[in-house]
Amino acid sequence: MDNITHRIAESIRANDFSTYQRERYPAIQEGEFVRFTDEDFRGIDFDQFVMGFFVFQNCNLDNAKHIYGQPIYFTDSSVRNVDFRGVKAIIEAKDCDFRGMKYDEETQFIYGSGKLAARSRFINCKLDDETRDFLSQQGVEIN
Repeated sequence: MDNITHRIAESIRANDFSTYQRERYPAIQEGEFVRFTDEDFRGIDFDQFVMGFFVFQNCNLDNAKHIYGQPIYFTDSSVRNVDFRGVKAIIEAKDCDFRGMKYDEETQFIYGSGKLAARSRFINCKLDDETRDFLSQQGVEIN
């Protein structure tokens, strides 16, 4: 499976959607986890790649943009200066660096409201004060 996800990562870095489709399906279907480990996605534009059920472990996503979908998992990854403007995503992050996050009034890290809302969670992550305030106002869990 690692070889498949590495080829998927290569197609994303090349911004090659048809190769991405060919590499991913039928090996990994919608709703199944796509696990990336030790991959470099610095500066990548994920606009054409829906990232639901993507798992990033020990990856570098600094300066990436258009990360969207639900859920997306980040562990021990650098996600600095990422552009989340206009994005809707549910993120589960642990031990990551999200400093310098870009967002706007359309950025949403929570779906629904009340007890049934799906909320993003940032556990033991580095966040700058402004981002921490923005996430808190949305009702995102920050530990």
